[in-house]
Amino acid sequence: MAHIKLIAAALGFALVALQDGRAAQGGPENKDAGSEKGKAAVEAWIDREIAAEAPKGAPPSRIPRKVQAVDDEHVRKAFAGDRFYSVHAKKMPRPDMVPKALRTAKLVRVRADGAMERVQDVDALKPLLCAKLSGVRDEPGARSALMTALRLAEVYYQDGTMTFSVPAEAVSVSRQGERFVASGKAVITQGGKGEVQVSLTFGPTGSLGPDGIKISGRVTSDSPLR
Repeated sequence: MAHIKLIAAALGFALVALQDGRAAQGGPENKDAGSEKGKAAVEAWIDREIAAEAPKGAPPSRIPRKVQAVDDEHVRKAFAGDRFYSVHAKKMPRPDMVPKALRTAKLVRVRADGAMERVQDVDALKPLLCAKLSGVRDEPGARSALMTALRLAEVYYQDGTMTFSVPAEAVSVSRQGERFVASGKAVITQGGKGEVQVSLTFGPTGSLGPDGIKISGRVTSDSPLR
């Protein structure tokens, strides 16, 4: 019995050491802290952008907004070292009531060196996808690339209150001659109705060009002015 207790204690110490090692390497224990730090940086950056466009002497104004991390295993793998955040302001009766800094910052990329990059719309997203998702030569790679594109693309079609899900049956990858074609859709499961569709066509060498990316969507929010 004493021998069994000794083994159990040793295993317990080993588990603690393993968890400490993961934390030191930037594992799950540090992930939330890094995400919150990036979120705070994006919030401060937006405040500076809004202040810069306001008329001189105008009182500070703050439109309610929501900044959220855009994160999953596929995005982290494709954009190692970078973080993405969605920015959604409360909808107003007139578009001009929302500062330009908020209207044009649906998706913000925070690079490893802390630099901020506004990814204004789907057209601005495509070059990023081409740069990071090229080189696909097999079905698993094409599937992962599609999931990355779907996760980032859905930001442009929601209002910050919607939840999306990608049904397994809604994803397909096929080989057409020397090309891989991956297509799928993310469906709203909460906060509205609709879906976002993405199709990626990879060239014979695995390359992905802007013409090979198709993104579309049709959504309806449950709260138009939320």
